[in-house]
Amino acid sequence: MDNFIPTMGLEVHAQVKSKSKIFCRCATDFSEKPNTNICPICMGFPGVMPSINEEVVKKAVKAGMALNCRINLRTGFARKNYFYPDLPKGYQITQFKVPVAENGFVILSNGKKIRIRRLHIEEDTGKMIHDQNEDTLIDFNRAGVPLIEIVTEPDFESSAEAVEYMNRIREILRYTEVSDANMEMGELRGEPNISVRRNMGDMLGTKTEIKNLNSLKAIEKGIDFEIERQSRLLKEGREVLSETMLYNEKKQEVIPMRKKESASEYRYFIEPDLPDLIIEEAFIESVKKEMPELPEEKRVRFIKQYNVSRIESEILSSEKSLADFFEEAIKNIKQTKRCVNFFIREIPAILNSKSIDSAELKFSASDFNELLREIDSESVNLNSAQIVLSEMSEGRGKAEEIIERMNLKQTNDDFKAMELIKEIIEENPKEVERYKKGEEKLFGVLVGLCMKKAKGSISPAAINKILKEMLK
Repeated sequence: MDNFIPTMGLEVHAQVKSKSKIFCRCATDFSEKPNTNICPICMGFPGVMPSINEEVVKKAVKAGMALNCRINLRTGFARKNYFYPDLPKGYQITQFKVPVAENGFVILSNGKKIRIRRLHIEEDTGKMIHDQNEDTLIDFNRAGVPLIEIVTEPDFESSAEAVEYMNRIREILRYTEVSDANMEMGELRGEPNISVRRNMGDMLGTKTEIKNLNSLKAIEKGIDFEIERQSRLLKEGREVLSETMLYNEKKQEVIPMRKKESASEYRYFIEPDLPDLIIEEAFIESVKKEMPELPEEKRVRFIKQYNVSRIESEILSSEKSLADFFEEAIKNIKQTKRCVNFFIREIPAILNSKSIDSAELKFSASDFNELLREIDSESVNLNSAQIVLSEMSEGRGKAEEIIERMNLKQTNDDFKAMELIKEIIEENPKEVERYKKGEEKLFGVLVGLCMKKAKGSISPAAINKILKEMLK
């Protein structure tokens, strides 16, 4: 690997969030019974006339703006001809020469700018299903579902950069509500184009493409395996062929699928049944007004407003729903840093363990704010708050009820603290004597014993203060 340099570009296909398909009124829910959400238009019957879904155009423009692209005011559609069983018309309606948006960029965490060449609108194909008898069945519910394709320049040098870029794209599409971008459901797919060259030359190597990777892990592994495969061929003095590859996750390998087509082989020509798409400035302005605060803007604000680190801001803004939940939960909290740390440590752990998002939690942001206020006022310590949150996550009541029921309320009652600390001092005479002779680390041991005995009913601050006074 030391003698070779990989270069990659990435094509991303995202399903646009829309109730109906791009050129007809069929529903986009292709999870229903096979071949039920279809009509003569999306099945390509002779004589039918497609018409563009305005909502799809609006969301494509919104995605283009969020990705720092220039929006083209006049664009159009073309037919891309190829013959596969899942393509009912024998061609795909897409955009060719002039896309809806171009010349954008995404900036990675290391400051590297990934250039976006183009963002265009197109329709999806049907879905091929291979059964146990080695027959192939086709469900056309997905045929005609609206997509945007985002194509980068060959700016990636590692699979890690490609994975981070996919994460950034997914965040932006979700924040803008252009797409749900669920990779496991095929709503976001990545297709890396990979070449490897010897480090002594500037000329790029022969490019291959891996099709339809629908998880971040598949993108990472697929790219790494293909770089290794091409490097091995070059070391052996063999030729790398321009091919379309498939990543086999079970066998952990990339295998050739077919010779890679060129643009001329697709025989692009202007779609005769659709007029040019004219996007007016007023339309662009209306889309601008609907633009939300984007992930990077939110991160910068969180760092300033809540005094969090860059990594913490990344966690808090990874999903729009989580960021909104956080801001609602942190309202009117004084010890912001302390409560932010609790939020970052505990909430993502619950979401990950249950494989849910914040909208599916069994408590609301205002319910969680109630618990944070208890922490803020030091009515409960952090250990007790963890117990309360665990109960809340199982739907066993609100914070105040749980604290009362489980007797977790802290008190700064000096008399109660003095009685408890007196017991600890009497029970641990050797440790007390050693502390008095200069072993200061034993103070922490004695504090821990006091807190264990108090079971969260006395604040750590009160224990520290009174224990020091009594040991004098």
